[in-house]
Amino acid sequence: MSTQTRRGGAIARFFRLQPVTAWLITANLAVYLATVAQSRSFMDNHHSALFDATALFPPVVVVRDEWWRLLTSAFQHFGPMHLLLNMYMLWILGYGIERSIGHLRFLALYLISAIGGSVAVLHFSPIALTAGASGAIFGLMGAYAIVAMSMKLDVKGVAVLLALNIGISIVVPGISLAAHLGGLVVGAIAALALVVLPRLLPSRTGRAGREAASWTGYLVVAVLLGVVAWFSAEALLSELAGAALSGL
Repeated sequence: MSTQTRRGGAIARFFRLQPVTAWLITANLAVYLATVAQSRSFMDNHHSALFDATALFPPVVVVRDEWWRLLTSAFQHFGPMHLLLNMYMLWILGYGIERSIGHLRFLALYLISAIGGSVAVLHFSPIALTAGASGAIFGLMGAYAIVAMSMKLDVKGVAVLLALNIGISIVVPGISLAAHLGGLVVGAIAALALVVLPRLLPSRTGRAGREAASWTGYLVVAVLLGVVAWFSAEALLSELAGAALSGL
């Protein structure tokens, strides 16, 4: 068997066993390559029309109602190292989580964590330009910790990983601590609602009842996140209006 055949088999197995992780990585790579093609630069890919239209800049979100940026910004990255580090973390976490909780739940946790990180930026860093999958990645780490603790598994590894990444977020300039912590908190809460609490229901509840409780809890978290986003947007709009009036 050739090396190329083995690699092809490994990739096919990856897409078969962890399809959500595989397609999320593919999507991030595709978006990055599109910005590289537009900007004609691997390092300065943020100088592209696609990046400008999808990265997170809160004033643009609230003034133009471009709410899609809360999610699309999670698929944009500043340069190859930013992309590769996030995709490496996604690969590791996807390997440990996706098959454990199911493909749909894994995708749901990833998406709400990404949006949670963006909402935190909207609230705490309203004039920052941010992009990257880090909020979603931190959310997955928070989700892993919550699920592992509920199953009485060893969480020392993920605790060290979280502490290290939070420390880097604080020390290294240019990293959005708000996005990281926002994703972490939302991912942990969503995992609690989506995975942990339904397992604590009485056995007579049945599988259908657990599924209903699981997704109802997730929907409640999503609605509450939307409410926080709305109030944060209103507060930012008021600040922008006040700044505009004071400049007249």
